[in-house]
Amino acid sequence: MKEIVTPLLSWYKENKRDLEWRKHPTPYHVLVSEIMLQQTRVETVRPYYHRFINELPDFQSLALCKEERLLKLWEGLGYYSRVRNLKKCAMEIMEKHQGSFPKNYEQAIKLPGVGMYTCGAVLSIAYHQKYAAVDGNVLRVLTRYMASSMDISLEKTKQYFKKELEKIMPTDAGAFNQSLMELGATICMPKVVLCDACPIKMNCMARQENTQLKYPMKPLPKEKKILEYTLLFITDGQKYVLIPKKEGVLKGLPSPILIDSYLSSNEAIDYTSSLGFHPLREIRLPDKTHTFTHQKWYMKGYKIIVDHLLDYPAFELEEIKNRLGIPTCFKQFINDLD
Repeated sequence: MKEIVTPLLSWYKENKRDLEWRKHPTPYHVLVSEIMLQQTRVETVRPYYHRFINELPDFQSLALCKEERLLKLWEGLGYYSRVRNLKKCAMEIMEKHQGSFPKNYEQAIKLPGVGMYTCGAVLSIAYHQKYAAVDGNVLRVLTRYMASSMDISLEKTKQYFKKELEKIMPTDAGAFNQSLMELGATICMPKVVLCDACPIKMNCMARQENTQLKYPMKPLPKEKKILEYTLLFITDGQKYVLIPKKEGVLKGLPSPILIDSYLSSNEAIDYTSSLGFHPLREIRLPDKTHTFTHQKWYMKGYKIIVDHLLDYPAFELEEIKNRLGIPTCFKQFINDLD
């Protein structure tokens, strides 16, 4: 693969997108951007990145940030475990590494939420070390270039390409890694290939065989698990009960009362009574759906008006909208509560 280095670097220099995190590629900026970009498009990330960096400009401020505010800053990006691990990472950096992202690969890879790809990205882009950063874009480019049928979902495939890239890694490792990512994001895309604009098209085996869209190889996606829920938004007319979800998807995030089956109006009232409340009346909310990576939720909602909220944690509607980090699947119901 030696022949890809020079044309990729030249192409990247002329064609790279003007992205915020590339202007000041400190370890912190690179880390935050890479965590945000996991399973999320660049255009979606940009406003979140601005807001996050403006409020939490360094590892120290992130390590000290209260979880409620942290989740609000992340609200809408999903995969909340990412930002929780990001804070744990910042805390460990402050406690064990004097506030600096470690330059040693063996130390860096042990940080919470930092896998092989993220570690390589930070060390190469921020510290100019010759480590590969192998993400989905890179795997797509290289499997097409080599017409490789290796299964990209396997760890051994990622390790193989990491090793091969590090054999040819140039001095400007960060630019080289980003050139491969950029090529996959803008030219060698999942369902569209703009081969005429590709700087390494001459030796691309998939292009020669006209089999670009055959690669990369990966197993057929599993069918999403279908789940049915009833959501109870219990209120005294002023505040609404929200409690941390106890397990599974969205664990620890603010949630209405969540029952893993469909309830009729009478059943919703009876369930509310079983929690110790005295329900006065119920209002049926429009049904909603939400799709996660491996699950699809079908949700019925009720606004249950009670005479007293007991000792449950409760919040005003404006507070829920503007301060709490509410998962998108629950947030769909919020406007129906007015």
